[in-house]
Amino acid sequence: MVNLRNCGGKVPVLFSTQHEARYVLLEFPTWEEFKKMYAKHTSDELKGRYWNILRARVHGKTLAEAGKSYGVTRERVRQIEARFQRLVKEHYTTELEANLSMLSSNQNLVELFLKSETS
Repeated sequence: MVNLRNCGGKVPVLFSTQHEARYVLLEFPTWEEFKKMYAKHTSDELKGRYWNILRARVHGKTLAEAGKSYGVTRERVRQIEARFQRLVKEHYTTELEANLSMLSSNQNLVELFLKSETS
């Protein structure tokens, strides 16, 4: 499974074309970018909690470990992470589509092809 914990500090974003689906790994957003992504979705208090939970996941914490300090279940952390990945995708979709050819050759971005989807 592709998630924040096993992507080395990057955010996996599923990007699909007509012929293939792949995850593109993007840098974790800055606090300012994060606040912009969540501006219309959550309160300032929740933004801080989500930020801390997601940063814990990026730094290798399990779902349970990431949610423990906030009394959040593993399932809720998984939901927070899934929503975050959707928001990152929405935030960067235009840029990703405009630069698809660059994504294939850029040394700084790592692409993981979905073997499970083609199997």
